[in-house]
Amino acid sequence: MTVVNWLFSALLILQAHFAASYLVPLDSAAQQEFGGLLRWVWPWSERDSGLFGQLTVSGELPLIGLFLAMTAGTLLFCAALSVVELWIPFGWWRILAGSGAVLSLVLMAGFFGATKLIPMALNAVVLWAAGTDWLRPPG
Repeated sequence: MTVVNWLFSALLILQAHFAASYLVPLDSAAQQEFGGLLRWVWPWSERDSGLFGQLTVSGELPLIGLFLAMTAGTLLFCAALSVVELWIPFGWWRILAGSGAVLSLVLMAGFFGATKLIPMALNAVVLWAAGTDWLRPPG
């Protein structure tokens, strides 16, 4: 198992976290934790709004965002498993990672804000990796 595969798998899990954290947006008090730095690792917060609606902690989440977040998070997590050949064949990682990154980009763009820039940049890295031949099968 190569270190590169494990590091890329960790990146994919981080991307899955960014997408899935949509399901539990930060409330006003949590946004101030760690001097306001928590928002940069948990990019979704109360009153984020955009093309798909507005997030509220106690209310319902916009349905299209919910679908995008759950699907992107699942695809990116499965891609992470595929990269290290854990339950999912290595050959599937490109389609899983690429699809998950595209859905995550659409989700982030739909609620664009400063805290979405890091996840969007990392999605671009994932798309680049899926489009190139630099990652080798483990073993």
